[in-house]
Formats: sequence, C-alpha cells, structure tokens
Amino acid sequence: MPIPPTPGGPPASLEDLTQLLDRAASARRAAAAAILAGRPVPPEAMAAIARLAADLRRCAGRDHVAALSHSEDASLRLDLGLEIEQLENDALYLEDGREALRKRLGKRRPGLGDAVRRGLKAIAGETFNTLICDADALFRPAGHRLATSFQPAWNAVAAGRFAMARSRHPVLWSDAPLASLLGRASLPPQTFAYAGSLGRQWQTVAGNQGQAALSQEKHDLNQAMAERLTSLMASSDRLPFVWIGSGLQLRQGEISIARQDAVRSIDEDDSLTLLEHIHDAVDAIDPQRQHFRVDDDGCDVTITPTSANRDLWNDFSPAEGLRNINQALDLDLATGPHLVCAAGSPGVALLAALAAHTPNLRAILVTDRADLAARAMDICPHTAIVRHPDTVASILSAAAP
Repeated sequence: MPIPPTPGGPPASLEDLTQLLDRAASARRAAAAAILAGRPVPPEAMAAIARLAADLRRCAGRDHVAALSHSEDASLRLDLGLEIEQLENDALYLEDGREALRKRLGKRRPGLGDAVRRGLKAIAGETFNTLICDADALFRPAGHRLATSFQPAWNAVAAGRFAMARSRHPVLWSDAPLASLLGRASLPPQTFAYAGSLGRQWQTVAGNQGQAALSQEKHDLNQAMAERLTSLMASSDRLPFVWIGSGLQLRQGEISIARQDAVRSIDEDDSLTLLEHIHDAVDAIDPQRQHFRVDDDGCDVTITPTSANRDLWNDFSPAEGLRNINQALDLDLATGPHLVCAAGSPGVALLAALAAHTPNLRAILVTDRADLAARAMDICPHTAIVRHPDTVASILSAAAP
C-alpha cells in the first residue's frame, strides 16, 4: 500500500532535511522507549518512520542523491542512501520484528551471521562492569557525515536491552560535543550515561551534566577561536563543508573542521582554500602560534589551545577522557570486566587507554584494516573484528534477552 507523503512534500532544502531527521529522531526515541518498557509502539511513531523514509526516497530518486537548496541560487547534492536504508530498516523492524530485520541485514551485509557468532564468542556470557559504546562503532559507518548520522530505533533497542541485562555502567562515547551526541542518540532516558568531546563532557544516567574544567586562559582562547571559525563557516559557499565528514565541531577544549571526506566529495582546490582561511583565522588571534596548535590529516583540521600553565587537560585523548568520566560517572574502571565497542584507529586508542586500567576486557572493533585488527588483538585477545556498525548492534541484540 503506498505511503502518503508528508504535507508540504519531501525535503527540498537542507533546512527541510534537518527538520525531517529531527522528526525521525523523535519517532525513533518514542518507539525504542516503548519497546524497552514492554509497551506497544505508538502507532503514530511507526507511521512517522515509514512516511519519512518514503519522503527521503521521493526526494532522492533512484540514485539516492538529492539536490537540496541552501540559498536562492545554490544547492548541495547529498547521497541519502544510508539514511533511507536505516529508516526502512526501522520501519521493517517495527512492523515485522527482529527476525525480519535480521534476514534483511544478512542479505545486505555478507558474512553477518559468522561475524555475529564471533562476537558472541568474544563477549561470552560475561556481565560487564562498564560498557563503553563509541557512537562511531554503534551507528555511524566509517566516513559517513556526522550531520545525518542518527541512531536507528532497532539499534537503540539492541544496545538498551544489552545494557540493562549485562552491564552495570553503560556509556555512549563520542569525540563529538555532548549536545551533538544527545541529539543523534535514540536511547530512552536513564539507560545510558553519555561522554562527549572524548570524555571532557558528560551526562549521568540520571541526566545531570558536567564538563572538565579548563584554565581561564584556555577557555578564553577557545571561545575566541570558536566565534571566529563559526563566522567563517557561516558563509553559504562554505556550507558544504558542514555536511561532509565530521563537519564543524565545537568540542570542549578543541575545535574540528572537515575540509574533505573519504570519498573526496569536495574539490581539492576548494579544500585547500578553506585550509588557508582556517590558518588566517588562527593567525588573526595568535600570529606567533604561541597559544594554538593546528593539526591537519587531509580530511579534518583540529585547532587546540595550548597553555603555559598546566591544567586538568594537557592532551585531547581517550586516556584523559577515561580518567575524567571514571570519577564523574563513578565507573570504577580498575574493576573489570569491561566491554568496549569502538571503531578505527581512535577505537584502538580507546581500547589501549581502557587496558591501562585493567586487562580484564572484551572488545568489538569496527575496521577493515588488518594492522588495526592486529593491534587491537595484541591489546585485548578477546576482540571481535567486524566491518560495520550494524554488526555491532546485531551482536548486542543477539546477546540480549
């Protein structure tokens, strides 16, 4: 039966897309909360997810690419294939259940069944003191844009069930700011704690928020730079950079700007021009480069304030973040076993940082690189290597009652 479109039609602009994804997030949260509480899913939530998936498909066409306006005479082409797939997965899950979704995922993710079995073996029957799930491992595939990476409802149910049944201290972790992480997650209240900005910001399971202290010098420097770079990125010709990779992230103690992504969506000359503008912005505040460090890996540019005076934060790293949330969230990281679900090179760094507290670990690492897999196995022999966040969520789903 055809699904009626949303009044006003499918999204035609970036603002329309943002509003659609926000509505989808609300419906997903309502659905996940109902399932985890043992209640029927609200019919309006199911209908909204199906309708919004249809809206995206209508706007994107057969190639899944939508041209979305962002000013009177400019538009941005976005591949929305993953967003459509995730909404359709949710619609199937809510209508026909977990087994129907498992079959669909098995067709789309070759080797999913074997990967789930390896994951179940790695985590055995343990009840974990702390469960740390990196959002990039749980629901954001490698290289996908942060701006549209929202947690599917079925994913939230899988993580929530596992957390409630087999973890004392579940934490959703991200290098993104806390507000961004909270806005993209679909977990019901009081199921997970949250750690944003690599542990410099947090929210407890009860909903109380806090952040690591910075020296007044670092705070003032970071604030001045954030204002200048936000103004720089507000120009309509720079809007595409906000919609690739990690976009613009005003983290606690660090700023990150994407100038390119893994599929080279941006013309290289435009990417290099933005890099020059970023350096100009830093020079305007710190011409001698005494107060800021700028790092560029070809995709993301990070600007970190330095200080002559030592404060609580000297390194933007998982090790520092874990030390912070260990105290703020009362995790007792010295006492295992712990399970960490992480992705890529940052995931290996997170695993190594957790291993410094205790060797009693289990891990699921999302990567297609043999060198990262080997490093993870050296740190934690009980590590399952998988290739996609859907596999991580499928393992948690299979391991939950």
